[in-house]
Amino acid sequence: MQNSALQTPSAAQWEAVLAFRDLPILKETRDALRVELKNPQVSFESLVPVAERDPALCWHLLQKAVSHNPGCREQIHGVYNCLSLLGMQELIILVKKLPVIEDHPEDASQKVYRQALYTAHMAGCLAAQWASAKGTPTSTAYWSAMLANSILWPWLLLDQSSHNWFHYLSEGDDLSTASRKVFGNSPENWKRLVRRHNLPDPVVDMFQRDKLPERKDWRRLRKQDPRDLDTGRQLIHKSQSASMLALTAANTAWHLHINPEGERSQRWLAMSSHAQGRRYPTLVSESRKVQLDEARLRKSALASGIALLTTPRPEALSYPKWTPLPEVAPAYAATTSPNDTTAKVVQAEPDVRSEAEIDKVSAPETQSPTKPARHGSAYLSKLMGQLSESPASFGDWHYLMQGVLKGIHLGIGIDHAIVMLPGKNRSSLRTVYSENPDGLTPLSSTSIPLQVAPLLRQLMKQSAAVHITPATCGRYFKGMPPELADALPQELLLMSVHAGRDPIGIVIAANSGNKAISKAQYQRFRQLCTTTSQGLASLRQLSAQKNKSADKPHKTARQTS
Repeated sequence: MQNSALQTPSAAQWEAVLAFRDLPILKETRDALRVELKNPQVSFESLVPVAERDPALCWHLLQKAVSHNPGCREQIHGVYNCLSLLGMQELIILVKKLPVIEDHPEDASQKVYRQALYTAHMAGCLAAQWASAKGTPTSTAYWSAMLANSILWPWLLLDQSSHNWFHYLSEGDDLSTASRKVFGNSPENWKRLVRRHNLPDPVVDMFQRDKLPERKDWRRLRKQDPRDLDTGRQLIHKSQSASMLALTAANTAWHLHINPEGERSQRWLAMSSHAQGRRYPTLVSESRKVQLDEARLRKSALASGIALLTTPRPEALSYPKWTPLPEVAPAYAATTSPNDTTAKVVQAEPDVRSEAEIDKVSAPETQSPTKPARHGSAYLSKLMGQLSESPASFGDWHYLMQGVLKGIHLGIGIDHAIVMLPGKNRSSLRTVYSENPDGLTPLSSTSIPLQVAPLLRQLMKQSAAVHITPATCGRYFKGMPPELADALPQELLLMSVHAGRDPIGIVIAANSGNKAISKAQYQRFRQLCTTTSQGLASLRQLSAQKNKSADKPHKTARQTS
């Protein structure tokens, strides 16, 4: 599910989020649980600390426990309650079938989702620490604060525009302000999510206006302890509630991650100290300890924001703003199921020939020395007809891709063209096919990690075309290292190509000396790349059919013998 523009979600998108249940758990959680379950002396007491470190697993245990035991939601205050209701066998089945997030994911949605889980755990630890100081049960405080922002998690996986929530937080907005900017003013939809997810009562009360302080009371709470006010009895009562503790812990955890010494962090720590009737320096000290413990647990000082306290001057994390890539190719849209929101299919990478073999490859029309190459629209029309009607005539993917590059140069009239394909781990791109590649250095000469090239990373996620001009290059090159952005031409054409499913590579073209590329050339470039994807899909299908046919005689021979 993708927003094509930066706008509030539609009713259909809310319904998709409401129905989503495939929240992944952390890979390290599954690995640790497998180790514990191999222990002959395994018990709930040894499993609970491991499961509690993963908010997503806690969420799944809650959903499973409530579905098996309707009406028990109010009695569930932690992982131990869930395991008591479900049993160890149900935990084993659940951990086996749940999807996982790798330790260092490359996908942007998985990265922000993993960070959301980290921050949720830190919020739970803050709430437990504060509850312990007040002498109230820590398990309920931990459970509620950890699940307080779980209604955000499906959005992070289903819709990349929701990543702007992180961006607005890093720009200085509060959680509620960032939520209204990204998701609109839709409290009823959030309440539906809370009910659908069977969340604890303190989380339900967070969305009930009468359960929280009024606006004027929030302003008072920022400045002073309500115990110092003659008329603060009602505010004291609301400030001491379990929902208030979950809310303040969840909000404080997010701002500590973004900017631990920023105005928002100081404001929420001050409100928390006034609400609890405790000294501000004490809460700051406790929050730093929780941040440090979280950094050790996740093996990342940035996960909790503690790294931002070690710099010579105050620093804040900056999350980039997500903007949609324009003009998604219709051929890809037709092959994508609207319900396929999370599956990521990795295409088999074509075999790469030696440089000597690649140099000999050319378009079929130019292979014979007796047939002079025809330039212009006639050449392009014949090439596109061959791609759409008889892609098998190219022989394989290598001749087809080199023929496409010839078409860009000879048919469209663009000087330089390359095709970049991913490596085995899909973490970087390298040029495999090229036509006059010198004008596209350094793309044509080095391997480009997708981590430092946001534009290429986005193009490898969806089939789309981009025309970069000198007026827009600053926006599209944002996030790239300066040495890479400065070396690229200021006018470029890029489009990802696929073989029926996910993109398998990116076609890039440019003119010498930053010569302008016309709108007509851009349209022909898009059309050629779309037709190329259709040809690649046909070749892939033919190859699969040949492999099946080749297997049949072997099966028959084995059955006869």
